[in-house]
Amino acid sequence: MVRFRPTSRTIACVVCALLVSSLVISGFVVPIVANQNADLVSSDDDLEIDDSLRDLEDSETVELVVRFEEATVPEDASDDEVEYRLEEHAAKTQAPLLDYATETAWISVEEEFWVTNAVLLEVETDRVDLEAFERFDAIEAIHENFELSVPPEPDERDDVADEDDDPSATWGVEAVNAPTVWEEHDARGDGVRVAVLDTGVDADHPDIELHTDDPTDPTYPGGWAEFNESGDRVVGSTPYDSGAHGTHVSATVAGGNQSGTAIGVAPEAELLHGLVLDEEGGTFAQIIAGMEWALEEEADVISMSFGATGRHHQLTDPVRNAEESGVAVVAAIGNEGEDTSGSPANVYNSISVGAVGPDGTVASFSGGERLERTEWETGPETYVAPDVVAPGVAIDSAVPGGGYEPFPGTSMATPHVAGTIALLLEIEPDTTPSDVSRILTETAWKPADAPDEKDTRYGYGIVDADAAATQLVDERVEPEEVASTQASDDHSTDDVEAESWLESMSTSPIGEVIVLTVAAVLLGLFVVVARNIDT
Repeated sequence: MVRFRPTSRTIACVVCALLVSSLVISGFVVPIVANQNADLVSSDDDLEIDDSLRDLEDSETVELVVRFEEATVPEDASDDEVEYRLEEHAAKTQAPLLDYATETAWISVEEEFWVTNAVLLEVETDRVDLEAFERFDAIEAIHENFELSVPPEPDERDDVADEDDDPSATWGVEAVNAPTVWEEHDARGDGVRVAVLDTGVDADHPDIELHTDDPTDPTYPGGWAEFNESGDRVVGSTPYDSGAHGTHVSATVAGGNQSGTAIGVAPEAELLHGLVLDEEGGTFAQIIAGMEWALEEEADVISMSFGATGRHHQLTDPVRNAEESGVAVVAAIGNEGEDTSGSPANVYNSISVGAVGPDGTVASFSGGERLERTEWETGPETYVAPDVVAPGVAIDSAVPGGGYEPFPGTSMATPHVAGTIALLLEIEPDTTPSDVSRILTETAWKPADAPDEKDTRYGYGIVDADAAATQLVDERVEPEEVASTQASDDHSTDDVEAESWLESMSTSPIGEVIVLTVAAVLLGLFVVVARNIDT
């Protein structure tokens, strides 16, 4: 029997043959560029298209929101890492569609987003078949640029008779026990950034101090932004209120006491305001643009006193991504009464807020219902909104022009909660949104005749800033333990970029070729060593 004994020359030939074969299989000889986006084209999954878009008239130009698969981010990722990965994933997955739109006359790109992976397009319906977007694998859904609005003002406008003719604080500020936190915990929101997204703000009101990075610049950089219906930022815009709603809620978050009565829960918080709607409403693109701006300006809290009635799962991802980026999202449940709710408040990851009056009774207009988890959400199969309630009847606060008026609504309750969170974050800046939510709900209280469990009227109960602050202090981790945890968890942006580059290279055709080439070189070295040993 003849035994075959490979020589070093034979081994070298085999290695070369394997290398050439691997290059051909990987597409090295033909189009690398064509293969780079192969995983983004040709999907077997059904594309979700809103019914409202299926009956469009021919020769109609419409705005469409194209939604892409969301990024998967490690649970232990730092806030900066989350934002970086969201932006990077959006850029990568959106690229094929953006290239296609650039080459197609009847499709134009209006705006690109990353807090949710989406692109706003303007298309000519007689030239574009929406089903054709299925060719892009990363695209999951197409929906209209729908509108959200300030909740309708309740019919009742109850007046609150103060026993004190000259109160030191409004009844709402007193009811959440903010003054006790100011005194006993020496916390007024200092250093905490709260971004109110609403109708605008009167920055000249004596009780409002809007944050700015440059006091000499009338556009209030870093503290003010206005967005149009397509989500484009309005260049050169200076602060104003398109109605009165935005000024009122902003002052409840961080207003002063120039009138002699304190109207803000966290008077020393850094107030940011993004104009994302007027009193008629605003679009999905405006809201998302405002949320992105808030994250870019390093807001700690986003307060949204508006919504769209019913379930709108399109808001799930932006709320969840903002929370995972370290930002607490607070939203008004709506003013249409029991067994109703609005989005984004009914998104599981938001902190949803209902309204109570001075006697602790839930206002008749305050929304609330039991909800079932949608396929786009995480969390329990069923859950209840609101999470908490706060003062929302006859709330005195600032209005444009330097005055004050009492307004009712869950819109007025929401900034009480946003301000309370600012107080907590001054006490312990590293508190996560999930811990903020937990502490707020664990320390909320209910009247004796209310259900003990979470219910659709009170949620977990009425927010108590002092009780929450006390529990937060009791739970505070030792500083050295916090530092140790942060040191192990935090990754610099450079580390993230390096990891991301390695990941993208290892999964791309070019990366495969490089890996195979390195392997071949190593095998070649092995052959040389073996040959030297033979000789």
